Amino acid sequence: MNEWHLIETLGKSPTVVSVGGNVKNWATTKRLSPSVDVRLDPIIDQVRSSGTKIVLPALDSARDKRSYRIECLPVLGPTGKVHAVQLWIGDPDVTPTPPRIVSGFSWLLDRFVIAQTLEAALMSGVKPEDHVPERTPAEYYAKAIKFDDSEAMLAAGLNPVDDQTFDADMSVLHADGRVMRWHMWVRGCVEEGERGLRLLWHDVTDTTPPRRPTLAELGLQESVKDSGIYTAVFCTQTAVLALWLPEPAPWVKWRDIPGANQVIHADDRHLLSSAQDKFNLGSTDPVHVVARLRTENDDWRPSTLRISPYPGPLTERLAIVQISPLTES
Repeated sequence: MNEWHLIETLGKSPTVVSVGGNVKNWATTKRLSPSVDVRLDPIIDQVRSSGTKIVLPALDSARDKRSYRIECLPVLGPTGKVHAVQLWIGDPDVTPTPPRIVSGFSWLLDRFVIAQTLEAALMSGVKPEDHVPERTPAEYYAKAIKFDDSEAMLAAGLNPVDDQTFDADMSVLHADGRVMRWHMWVRGCVEEGERGLRLLWHDVTDTTPPRRPTLAELGLQESVKDSGIYTAVFCTQTAVLALWLPEPAPWVKWRDIPGANQVIHADDRHLLSSAQDKFNLGSTDPVHVVARLRTENDDWRPSTLRISPYPGPLTERLAIVQISPLTES
């Protein structure tokens, strides 16, 4: 009572995923009702279908001989679908607290971009005028200072299974310097135009301390900088940069680019698929090539790429690429 319930509506059947900022395990909505004659599922369904809020200042219960204040607010995703509802259940004389910080976004596989709402950008302190409606997966991963489930999210995004669920937490650096803890809920989607993932972010920093990088992880980042060799994961058929491991190459422009596959020059993108063809035939030997990578000035700088098979379940679609600037001989 007298708190916000977060109900994801990413797939077929809504479930409760957070109460007052405390994460729940995809729980049934059937137990939300404060009384047997107070039906909440029709309210949730109406907000989900209409995308508009419902406020009932005093919903009567004949059984309890009292009233309840019900507020139900939609959380929209970037395509206009309702990704969640926030539901307040309380006493009529209690003013609801501000709704929890929540946002909806989508992983669109056909274009390999992550579409986000303005609310998603604002969560990390981005100014409204700097909001960008689409980001590459690498840009989104770069928000995190601690995220241990990048491989699982990649696997879900590259092979979406309708309504399949996945959730994880991420520690994110806010623009003001503080570290936040976000929790993410995901369902696979195979609808035309939305094939990929529907997702929901929730800031739970006030209830759960954020996790921070270990000393070993921080040491790895520094050793990468010292070596001058930077490692990335690429989708080989599309030449899309999926993520950096762990630090991005400083001379490569990979944020705010026209398309997710435009880190590598168009005439050089085939080098990744050619290497993948060799790996698919059974070769495990790294492939060494020279490719032009986009720089901050939108020029193209030749760089050496050491392409190796991806050591995981997505080995037929991903490759590990070690990148270093081409040195004059």
